[in-house]
Amino acid sequence: MSRSIRVTKAVAVASLFGAATIVAPAANAAQEPSMTITLGATVTGKTVDVAYKDSGVQYYANDGRKAMSRYGAMAFFVDYGDDSDPDGYDGRPGLTCETTGPTSPFLDSVSSGYSHTYRKAGTYTITATGYYCGEGGLQTVEKTTTVNIAKPAPAPKVRAAAHIEYTVDGLTATLVPSVTGTQHEMKYGRNKHAKYGVPLVYTMSFPEGAEVSGGATKGGIKRATCTKHGSVEFDPVMLSGDPVVVTFPKPGTYEVTLSADVCTSQRIVSKTVTIVVPPTDPTPTDPTPTDPTPEPTTPTPKPTEPTPTPTTPVPTTPAPTTPAPTTPAPTTPAPTTPAPTTPTTNTTALTTTSTTAATTPGTGPKVETDRMGDDTNALSLGVAGLVGVGALGGIVVARRRLQQ
Repeated sequence: MSRSIRVTKAVAVASLFGAATIVAPAANAAQEPSMTITLGATVTGKTVDVAYKDSGVQYYANDGRKAMSRYGAMAFFVDYGDDSDPDGYDGRPGLTCETTGPTSPFLDSVSSGYSHTYRKAGTYTITATGYYCGEGGLQTVEKTTTVNIAKPAPAPKVRAAAHIEYTVDGLTATLVPSVTGTQHEMKYGRNKHAKYGVPLVYTMSFPEGAEVSGGATKGGIKRATCTKHGSVEFDPVMLSGDPVVVTFPKPGTYEVTLSADVCTSQRIVSKTVTIVVPPTDPTPTDPTPTDPTPEPTTPTPKPTEPTPTPTTPVPTTPAPTTPAPTTPAPTTPAPTTPAPTTPTTNTTALTTTSTTAATTPGTGPKVETDRMGDDTNALSLGVAGLVGVGALGGIVVARRRLQQ
């Protein structure tokens, strides 16, 4: 596999990472060349930080003019176990290793600066390779360690909403904009994460002719971008600050909108409110004076469905009636002419006539009981009259016979 190698001089590495320990070389012909490596790795999420230490003894290196001691390894590389290019340095260009002669110790210690981020989860073997001048020329030593990159936790669910609260006084409205909910962390600068509870950008728009003062009508975090990590709660006070005061040109209906770019999947959230400014001094439309006395109106009763009410028949007692009194019409008995009789039977005739006359009126028994007294008197008078007439008639007849 072909790879490009990022290399620098050992001195440059020590200066770059600021943690290298440099040991001054000292000639020691008695020591045989050798090299040891200590390797460590720390994993954070999908990123690994490698620390290493190499030390040993090696022959001098020759630049073509003379041999010289080395205070560091000839080269050192760290391979992260994926398809990425290794990190490290190469101090070999222009130098060759002596194979005999004096030796000098060397030491490198790097605790930071070797960092790598994996693209996906998995298990990786990190290999550190050191080069030094040993028996027969340039020699290598390897040291390995294994790291496990776990699957990242799912991004927390975040959700945001925009709001505008307001009050109206005459032509002036006082508004308090805010954004509530949560959003992901922001990133700015060199991969720095910020937990700001404020949108990336927010703006408010107002109708034409409105005068705006006070408060914050736009703002945000400059040169920041959104991540998909973490959950930060919005601080509504950071957005509103002092209330926004808006004066409208005249009474009417107006719309005010708040738009915010937030670190959520939705990104843009907005809120529009409709503000009604009522007339402050209404003018009557009809200048003609009218009678202040309101015309009475007759309310129209609302038709209601009749509710049947059960009724109990009330017994009635017929009122007593008093029949009107009836007075029998007086009847005049027809005169009778008695048959001629002898005087001896005159008394009998009179008796017979009286009896007949007394029974002639047929209305007596039909008279009501309450009138019985009066009717009896009348009947007595009538009978007496009839008897008198009958007796008179008998006397007249007897007299005529005597004269004959």
